[in-house]
Amino acid sequence: MHDNRNKNAMKRVEKGMMKANSTRNLFAMSAIILTTFMITTVFSLAINYIENMNLMQMRTLGTAADVSLAMPTAEQEQQITSLDYVKTVGVRYMAGSISRKNAEGREFSIVLQYYDTTEWEKHYQKAISGFVGKYPANENEIMLSEDALSQLGIKAPELYMEIPLSYSDRNGRQERIFTLSGWFHSYTDTGMGFVSESYCKNAGCTMVEDGVLSLSLKKMPDDFLRLQRDVKLNENQFWDGAVLMKSSSGSVVAMVIFLVMFIIGSGYLLIYNVLYVSISKDTRFYGLMKTLGTTQTQIKSLVKRQAVKFACIGIPIGILLATTVSFGFVPLFLEKGFHQGKSAMEAVVFFHPSIYILSILFSAFTVWIACNAPAKAAAKTSPIEALKYQNFAPQKTKNRNSKNGGKLYIMAFHNVFRDRKRAILVFMSLFMGITMILGVNGIAGSYKAENYVKQYMDYNFEYADIQVRQYEQLQKEVPQFDEHFIEQIEQIEGIKNVEIQKTVWAGIDFDESDFGDFMKIKYEDSSYKANRQSYEQMLAGLRAYANAGEYGCYITTLMDERILEEYNENHPETTIDLEAFWRGEIVITGWDSDYNSPNAALVGKTLTLTAKSADGKATDFLVGGAFDFMDDTNRLSTTIGHHKMVEIVPDIIYVSEAGMERLTGEALISGIGVDIEDINDLERVDSELQGINRTLTTAEWDFKSTVDTVEQFNQMLYAQKLLGNGVAALLIVIGLINFVNVMVTGVAARKNEFAIMESIGTTKKQLRKILTVEGGIYALISTLLILTFGNAFLMLVADAVPNLADYAVFEYPIGLVIRLIAAIFVICLSVPGIVYKLISNETVIERMRSFDNYTA
Repeated sequence: MHDNRNKNAMKRVEKGMMKANSTRNLFAMSAIILTTFMITTVFSLAINYIENMNLMQMRTLGTAADVSLAMPTAEQEQQITSLDYVKTVGVRYMAGSISRKNAEGREFSIVLQYYDTTEWEKHYQKAISGFVGKYPANENEIMLSEDALSQLGIKAPELYMEIPLSYSDRNGRQERIFTLSGWFHSYTDTGMGFVSESYCKNAGCTMVEDGVLSLSLKKMPDDFLRLQRDVKLNENQFWDGAVLMKSSSGSVVAMVIFLVMFIIGSGYLLIYNVLYVSISKDTRFYGLMKTLGTTQTQIKSLVKRQAVKFACIGIPIGILLATTVSFGFVPLFLEKGFHQGKSAMEAVVFFHPSIYILSILFSAFTVWIACNAPAKAAAKTSPIEALKYQNFAPQKTKNRNSKNGGKLYIMAFHNVFRDRKRAILVFMSLFMGITMILGVNGIAGSYKAENYVKQYMDYNFEYADIQVRQYEQLQKEVPQFDEHFIEQIEQIEGIKNVEIQKTVWAGIDFDESDFGDFMKIKYEDSSYKANRQSYEQMLAGLRAYANAGEYGCYITTLMDERILEEYNENHPETTIDLEAFWRGEIVITGWDSDYNSPNAALVGKTLTLTAKSADGKATDFLVGGAFDFMDDTNRLSTTIGHHKMVEIVPDIIYVSEAGMERLTGEALISGIGVDIEDINDLERVDSELQGINRTLTTAEWDFKSTVDTVEQFNQMLYAQKLLGNGVAALLIVIGLINFVNVMVTGVAARKNEFAIMESIGTTKKQLRKILTVEGGIYALISTLLILTFGNAFLMLVADAVPNLADYAVFEYPIGLVIRLIAAIFVICLSVPGIVYKLISNETVIERMRSFDNYTA
């Protein structure tokens, strides 16, 4: 056979096929548009969600910098600036503070700072919004945050208005009339003021005493680890890291990858099915082309060029539709999840080139793999097979000797599987879409706010002093809460109880003989041993800490009797004398683990504690027990850190209220737990507490509300649930389109067959019944796949859920399963009859005269 090289003739053939197959073209382009639309929408939602999450976290942290170093030396500054993995270095000075009293009689402070151009433009300006005016340039200019303006009682600020201020700087108490150069909205809930460079110079600010370097690194956290190794710090210096959280973004990325793979699979099935049906219908045509000398390569090229034309039209339309939806829907989607104006999430739509690059690549890839198999099938068609071909009839027939063969449901069953590939495509499309939506809902349904609150909150409302939560707190703690604040809380109607946790740092008398076993166990899992320092070298370091008065830990009160009762149940061999504990005679140390239990070695020993307070005196306590990480303790105390990081010391020591009174009468209120009587009053009490909170002038505290926790939890899941359910719904639509496509083309192609059946006595009612049964078979087999393989998939999901979160509980979505199966049966049973009614308007004679079984 000679190669037909007439390119113009092939182009005319291609053009004629495109005109003659308008229905196929519509289905094919619709499939590509839908696939592209889904891929683009998924990428758009995911990228915008991640970008907005990063923006929110940056605003919450108050900076775009990754890490900072206070009071750097000139050598450190020069070294840091020269490091190739440091992207930008900003400079800020602590210039002073404004101190006043509010209406409650409490003092508040507004920190005055200076930021250089890099720090302001590259690090800070990204973390604020609503900026009006300009950064201070003259010595008497000041810029204030909206929180600072509110603290100063300025409700309607104006540019260049004069503000008389009393403040303190390194030169003592100062009085000055400043000119307001600008203001802005920050998300840190603290009052901030900015002064000019000339002010700092005249005030005598220096980098070594007042300065801070803020660094943006090229790759976190790897470069942060390199920085810690490369730059040697002085004794009182430490790196302050502000690493953005990646957990939520990571889960979104994983879900996007999973969804895109599902979309590609479903889009492949849809596009493949359209082209496969078209090629099956054109089998005679391809056979005739073979007799004229057309090669397999030319026929494959003919099919693929048509697919490329569909892609060139469908992909841009799909992207355009997705872009329109993104700019209209993404802000609503983000505002729904993150109430705009109430949080640091501003529902910003990011126009990201990667959205469209990825969409085009993945959509084009889907079209290419989907058209490849049909093109090969068309190319392999031989002229002899083409002459014998009947549309949608199996190439090999099988004689069946059965007395049931004439029954309508038997005929329907054989009609469904007369083309196995086509049937499998429909089953797979429906199965994948429904399994996807069940999986997404199964996972999302396992994350419930009430379970999360129960797992991570001991009270309806919790206050915590974050000073005692630091890795190191070298400065003296400033009281964040006072008795007047407690009284205000107790006066709110509906409050059931208010529990107060008190904390103080106390030195521990260093006794090598009593601490021997404790220190040996601690040494085995310490940085001393990891750095190849001997036990004796460790002891020398601990003696130095003890001589400097730095050997000790935080002592905190334990408020819940239930915790001690559960401890005694779980540790019957080392029970705590409850009466002695509540009398303040014994203490409990922490934390131990299954493989390392140094605190247990202290049980029965006597510790001499001296509170770091004006009335602190040496007091003896017997160690009555040791908590491990599996014990249930009050969550207000589990995050307590260190005053000075001394590794070989108890992490924390618990005492009763009576025990704390023996130590000191000046303990810090480090935590407040508030419970209410009626859960229906939750939002009202939350609102009143928020009002009381605004009277606090300090900033080193944290407030956790059940209302906010539930809202934040729902916000966290909102994007993933909506994204997953939206795409899963589209996947079901793809499956249904595949089914409708198969039924429309199949019924239309069998017009001649139905006409022959009618001519021998089959009624239209019987034919509609056959088609309805065929639809029922599609629905039934899809349902069986869902109830078997789909449930097997859900079992895997159920096994994985507890590993995803300790509060997650999988619940089988039985209601959703029933609704989806019912919807599939309704659609599958109704569509075939509707299609047959549309094509059976002609008489039997007219249909039998038609040579072509398919009309475009």
